[in-house]
Amino acid sequence: MSLTNRDVDVLIVSDLRFPGGTSHSVAAEIEALHGAGYRVGLVHLNGPLVARVTPVNPTLAGLVRAGAADLLIGRAPVSARLVVFRHPGVLQAAADQLPPLTADRGVILANAGPRDTKGRTVYDVGLADRAAREHLGRAPLWAPIGPLVRDEIRDVVPDGRLMEQDWVNIIDVAAWAPPEPREEWAGDRPVIGRHSRASSQKWPRDAATLKAVYPVDGSWDVRILGGADPVERPLRGIPKAWTVTEFGELSPRTFLHGLDFFVYYHDPRWVEAFGRTILEALAAGTVAVLPPHFERLFGEAAVYAEPERVREVVEGLRADRAQYVAQRDRARALVRERFSYQAHVDRVAALIGPPTHSWGDSARPARILGEDRYTGRRPGGPRILLMSSNGAGMGHLTRLFSYATRLEEGVQAHVVSLSQAAPLAGRLGLTYEYLPSAKALGMPPGRWRPVFQDRVGDAINRFDPDVVVFDGTWPYGGMEEIRAAHPEAHWTWSRRGMWREARNSEQLAKAAWFDSVLEPGDLAAAYDRGATATAEAHRVGPVTLLDAEDLEPREAARAALGLPADGPLALVSLGAGNINDTTSQVGAAIHALTGLGVGVCVTVPDIASAGAAAGEDIHLVRDYPLSRRYAAFDVVVSAAGYNSFHELLRMGVPTLFVPNTETSLDDQEARARFAADQGWAAALPQLSVETATPLLEELLDRGGSMAELAQAADPGNGALAAAQFLTEQAGRRS
Repeated sequence: MSLTNRDVDVLIVSDLRFPGGTSHSVAAEIEALHGAGYRVGLVHLNGPLVARVTPVNPTLAGLVRAGAADLLIGRAPVSARLVVFRHPGVLQAAADQLPPLTADRGVILANAGPRDTKGRTVYDVGLADRAAREHLGRAPLWAPIGPLVRDEIRDVVPDGRLMEQDWVNIIDVAAWAPPEPREEWAGDRPVIGRHSRASSQKWPRDAATLKAVYPVDGSWDVRILGGADPVERPLRGIPKAWTVTEFGELSPRTFLHGLDFFVYYHDPRWVEAFGRTILEALAAGTVAVLPPHFERLFGEAAVYAEPERVREVVEGLRADRAQYVAQRDRARALVRERFSYQAHVDRVAALIGPPTHSWGDSARPARILGEDRYTGRRPGGPRILLMSSNGAGMGHLTRLFSYATRLEEGVQAHVVSLSQAAPLAGRLGLTYEYLPSAKALGMPPGRWRPVFQDRVGDAINRFDPDVVVFDGTWPYGGMEEIRAAHPEAHWTWSRRGMWREARNSEQLAKAAWFDSVLEPGDLAAAYDRGATATAEAHRVGPVTLLDAEDLEPREAARAALGLPADGPLALVSLGAGNINDTTSQVGAAIHALTGLGVGVCVTVPDIASAGAAAGEDIHLVRDYPLSRRYAAFDVVVSAAGYNSFHELLRMGVPTLFVPNTETSLDDQEARARFAADQGWAAALPQLSVETATPLLEELLDRGGSMAELAQAADPGNGALAAAQFLTEQAGRRS
């Protein structure tokens, strides 16, 4: 069979923006089918159930980038052996968005019943069925996601077209399993929990039921993931005895591994079509206690009780560890049998037979027997994951950008950053994700550590890198465990020098966590007296994101920044300060410059009373990367951090360096002193109007010739050599 890029084995049609269970279920089916050798295509429909304009679910987007599925856009025809329409409401409302389809088989997956809790129609079986028939040219089968949905659609689906078996959701059983079965209880009292969207239909409606299944008196350790806003009205507030964690602070997998019991009860009017969170709990080795109506779906995998009997059931199992362990192990066995990736592969094979798309020996993922996970290299070139700490400035993140933008064509990069500036990666065409630091989440380091481990581990699982690069001076606790769990990747510590003398020497021992150390060079290395000066590392030249040839011409740079075309202009980049207060360094620099008749631009994002002082000679500048527009300025007053120091000298900008003396480790004083001693720039340990004025006057007069000296001594940008080094390490993947 000759395949084009619009010919697939299985085509999944849905609204790919769904934030929760539907998209997770689609992702699981993609992984299962891709691992078994099926070629999977995706077609997105803008359905009526996602009100906001949002992008494709990031999990699905990641699978597309990884080559596990093809996102088929446009109106060109698509051919598939099997088309699966996920959610009849989406099909019914948006079928006109479909490209021409040719298919051997079609299935409409009923994710939910035709009506919601208020009796409103979500979809009409007849209309959805007609839409499928018109676009496929054949009658589709209907597949309920579970027995409750089967009951709702049984009498309205055309005769002979209701599948005998439910199209249940699936899960990667091995991926959700704890590292090893826990032999002890999670705490000195029952530890129960639940996770779900903070939707009222996902919670019991009345206070009596809530208190029965989730005690508020502290007798049980009750943990909630995903928020508990719906209980505020019936319980008159969220109980203080509960521990409530928002989504994003902890992954469901980590959360579930900390529970003894998963207790899930919801609004009795809501027909929970499947309950993916229950499946996750069972796969994670947690005993689930559920309302009786779930028994038809999960059978002996869970324990069932009316709300008033939940305490009796939980405490009975708590008193009999052997019975608890037997229930836990029985659940995992049943999940593997009915809800595993292999179960889904068998389901699809029963409809269309084995895959017809040939992967070739090098591209097809290798199946590990006895597991539900498929491993092996995904299609494409080397993969490098770049992780930055949350420094005070942009240094760590910009260094990683410098490496990533110089990788050879075909090398894939993905950024994981603790910096809130992570979205800047998107401007450079890089994929990225933001991982909030302990400080950003307001969490103590000990509580944040498992969050860090879980999020980074998840990113590695998804991206499957050959090299993991960490840029920071302080590798976080937990990183050694992450590395031990992912030994197949080469780990590199990108660690700049110029540490303050006699500081943090104990941190060098963390080099043992990595396979290599990459040190971006420093023009002031001759004045480096810190612990890294003699430490072993692969050293490259000073690293900057841009080179001198990337500078925009003066006129274009000023126009882009909205600055006056004529007259002298200075840039002040010293951090926070009040521009009206000459006792602050920012205010003093501005006063000195305006006294010399120079217009001033300030990069500080938070300036007190800025509006009162800003006039035609003072401008606020926000741009990234600003270095491309340095030609707009006649002189710059700047701190001596790694980025700004090397960018200004490399770009040939007359500069007065005022080192930040409050840094914990970066020796900015030595850096600024070195530049002044070489005659490349001016430097002041502390800036005042009186001390700055003569130096600025000199820079305006002969700063250009000083800057040329620095450029003549520049050994060149080390970013390319760093990128080449990382690519070489990718070839050493174990």
